[in-house]
Amino acid sequence: MDEPDELRDLRSTLHRMLASTAPESVVREHLDSPEGFDRSAWTRLATEIGVQGLAVAEEYGGAGCGMRELAVAGEELGYSLFPGPFLSTVLLGATLIARSRDAATMQALLPGIADGSLVCTLALPQHGAGWDADATTVTAVSEAGTWTLTGTIDHVLDGQVADVILVPARHDGVISVFRVDANSPSVEVRPALSMDQTRRFAHVDLTSASALRIGAPGSARQLLADAGAVGSVGLAADQMGGARRMLEVTADYARTRYQFGRPIGSFQAVKHALANMLISTELARAALDDAVRAVDEKARDMGTAVSVANIVCSEAYYDVAAAAIQLHGGIGFTWEHSAHLYFKRATADRFLLGTPAHHAQRLAGALEL
Repeated sequence: MDEPDELRDLRSTLHRMLASTAPESVVREHLDSPEGFDRSAWTRLATEIGVQGLAVAEEYGGAGCGMRELAVAGEELGYSLFPGPFLSTVLLGATLIARSRDAATMQALLPGIADGSLVCTLALPQHGAGWDADATTVTAVSEAGTWTLTGTIDHVLDGQVADVILVPARHDGVISVFRVDANSPSVEVRPALSMDQTRRFAHVDLTSASALRIGAPGSARQLLADAGAVGSVGLAADQMGGARRMLEVTADYARTRYQFGRPIGSFQAVKHALANMLISTELARAALDDAVRAVDEKARDMGTAVSVANIVCSEAYYDVAAAAIQLHGGIGFTWEHSAHLYFKRATADRFLLGTPAHHAQRLAGALEL
């Protein structure tokens, strides 16, 4: 699909900035750092390009863009393996806040997200191979007009660097979303192990933590569904970018690596493997484009398109990253090679917002199969 000029400009500008501010050497520097990402690069993305404000309305300091722009940003960030909190803060957090139409919360949080000064995350309740608002074990209690939350949420994306955590919690027979100050003494954040060191997770313990309810009582299911759809398409874009990068790197290697006096790309087996990588990437592109359309149009088939994108892009990224390791031979198996970083991201992405099997079950249900 041909991109309009404004999308090509966004893509090329972001691509150039990430190549200079977040090359692989910088990504590796932050694999073991306390925060896991470069705050100065995160700020430049906000102030020089406005990446964090893409999902934020103009009245709150953003650009008020749709899924097309968010997908372009997600793809370029995935291409460079940028380790910042784009998925948690922009795709999940800002989307949920905007869809809540809660004026006080929007005024309090969206300007900070747009200018890059505030990191926000959504504590999705885990349920089997996916997530489900009904699976929350956090309880909310109201007393004298104030709310407190008690409970534990596991594997909260970017929980260790979040300023605000959005938490679904039960009260009065319904589930609502609340916002919690992550720096409150009644909020304990414990780092969680992660296979992909470019993404950080945390366990969050709430002990009568002060909270503010977001949106209407009992609106958690719809808000999480809206944020989850945007987050899933953004994740598919991240996967698309990573697959694209691995295909490019491997094709370049096949052109320049000689064996028996010939480039290895001239051997039929290598050509075949590269062709399969290209087919997987093109299929992922088609599925991603359809999901972007469905979200922007709020189409009736949005749920189906989002699940298809999740399945196709997850499998494509994993297969392309695995093939990249194989085609690089011995050096592909070393930790020092970029293929390993991308393979870990591809593997972890498959479990982040529901596995391909989970989305296949949702798809089957939607199609009444």
